[in-house]
Amino acid sequence: MTDVLIVCGGTGGHLAPGIALAEELNSRDYSTQLYISEKSIDGAIIEKYKALNFACIPGSAFSNGLLGRLNFIYKLICSLPKIIFALRKNKPQVIVLFGGFLSLGFGLVGFLFKQKIILHEANCRVGKAVKVLKNFADRVYLPEGVHLKKLPQAKLRHYGYPLRKEIKRINKDQARSILGVETKGKLLVVIGGSQGAEVLNNWVIDHFKILAGMGVSIYCITGLNNGLESEDQILNEEDESIFIKMVPFSSNMAAVMSAGDLVISRAGAGSIAEIIRCKVASILIPYPYAADNHQMINARMHESLGAGVVLDQNDLENLIEEVRQLISNDTVLDQFKINLENMARLDSSVAIVDDLEANFLENEKDI
Repeated sequence: MTDVLIVCGGTGGHLAPGIALAEELNSRDYSTQLYISEKSIDGAIIEKYKALNFACIPGSAFSNGLLGRLNFIYKLICSLPKIIFALRKNKPQVIVLFGGFLSLGFGLVGFLFKQKIILHEANCRVGKAVKVLKNFADRVYLPEGVHLKKLPQAKLRHYGYPLRKEIKRINKDQARSILGVETKGKLLVVIGGSQGAEVLNNWVIDHFKILAGMGVSIYCITGLNNGLESEDQILNEEDESIFIKMVPFSSNMAAVMSAGDLVISRAGAGSIAEIIRCKVASILIPYPYAADNHQMINARMHESLGAGVVLDQNDLENLIEEVRQLISNDTVLDQFKINLENMARLDSSVAIVDDLEANFLENEKDI
C-alpha cells in the first residue's frame, strides 16, 4: 500500500512540485509513488532523485484541432488500463493531481474507485484538467487570490507552489562557481522554461556583443529540444573579460537563479516560484501560446507585487533597453529583492502536507 499517489509530469512546472511534495511526505514517513509522462524533460529532471519512486504513464496534451483532440482521447483511452492497475497495486490513501494531461485519467478512474482526490493548480488561471475534475475533488489548492466558480469554500486552500528543498538562495560567488562561471561582473541569466525557448536563445546570440559592451556576461539554458550548447569568452572595449555560456539543461536551478544579477525567464508558475525563493530580479516574457494565456496572468500578478517586469514577446526589440536600465541599477534591484523577500515566507510543501495530514492521511507509525 502507498500512502500518497502523486500524478505530475509533462512539463517541469508540473513535475517539480510533485517531487517537492513527495520529499516532504517522505520526511514524515509517508510512502509515495509518482506517475510522470514519457517526455524527455521528465526523465532529465528525475535523474537526481533516486530515492523517490517514479513510473511512466503514456499520454498526450490536449490541443486544438481535430487531430490533436483525437490523439489526446486515444492516448487517454490507452492509458486507462495502466491507471487502473496503478491504483489497484498502490491502494493509496489519497491521489494528488498536479494538473496537465496525466491528471484527467487518474482523476476520473480515482473517482470511480472512490479515492480521495486532491487537486493542485499552480497557475493564476486555472487549467482545463482542474476545471473538469474540481467536482470530484476533496481538496483543491490554488494560488492566493485565485478562485473557481461553484467550488465550496470548505474544499479550497490557498497554499501556492511547492518547491523542492534544494531550491533556495545561495551565495552569488558560490553559485557561479557551481556553474563554472568565472566573472565578478554583471551576469544575465536567460531561461526559456523546461522546454527552452528558441526566440530567447536567438535573442541572446544576436545581442551578445551589445551586452558585452555593457560589461554583462550571459548564462543561458537553451532547452533539451534545442540542443544548443556552447561557450565563448571575449574582451570588450574596457578590457573586461565577458563570457557567454549556453547549456541545454541544468539540474541545479538554485545555483542558476542565485548566480544572476537579473533573470530573463518565461512565466510558468514553477519558474516564478523559483525566482521568488531565490530572490532574484526578473524580466518575465510569457510564452504567448500558453493555454488560456496563463503565463501572462502569472507574470502580471508578479509584476503587480513589485517583484519584476513583464515584457510581451512581440516587444522583444525593447528587451535590450530593459536589461540596460535594470541590470546596473542597484537601487531598483535591491527593491525587487525586498519585495521578493516579503513574498517568500510560506513553505507551500509544508502547508500542504500539514493539511493532508490533518484531514486525509493516517500514519500507521503514529498509532
